Amino acid sequence: MSPSIFLSPALISVAAILYAASFLINSYVMGSFSFSLGVSWVFLPAGLRLLLTLLLNKNGALGIAIASIAISLGFYFEDPVLGIGAGIISGLAPYIAKLLVFPDKDSSHDLSLLDSKQLLNCVFVFSVVSPLMHQAWYSLHNKESLFFEDLGVMIIGDLIGTLIIIYLAKAAIFLYKKRVFNQKA
Repeated sequence: MSPSIFLSPALISVAAILYAASFLINSYVMGSFSFSLGVSWVFLPAGLRLLLTLLLNKNGALGIAIASIAISLGFYFEDPVLGIGAGIISGLAPYIAKLLVFPDKDSSHDLSLLDSKQLLNCVFVFSVVSPLMHQAWYSLHNKESLFFEDLGVMIIGDLIGTLIIIYLAKAAIFLYKKRVFNQKA
């Protein structure tokens, strides 16, 4: 089976658990940065969405979607169509950003090998694509939503959260590789 279509229940489960945990931690730690329902000035799980998708490809995107559907239906939306759609968007948006920025690359396994400009571009693309998709979906189901206000804050929150998570991961990879290299020398 080709690595690009390989789906692993274990990797999907890990992605789902990590994403759900990050969502709960973010709600607890960053709760004071909340702007409206599902919109925050700093949203760290957005960064984990992109990171898991870059590292685990479709496995990460699917795990995120599954966890996000459960979170949406369990804590946010009574309308199952709204919750399922929001969950699917949560997994699909980082995958779309990845495909737009890295159409020919298999970025999984080593984030440190990605070009910094392309990685930053991916962060920016994701931080616009995800909020646009989410807010469009919410606006279709809630005519009273504040599309532009929520969109602006969601872009900022996703951008800040994604920058923090992605560059913390890059720093961790760099430090790990430096430590391993120093131990071999």
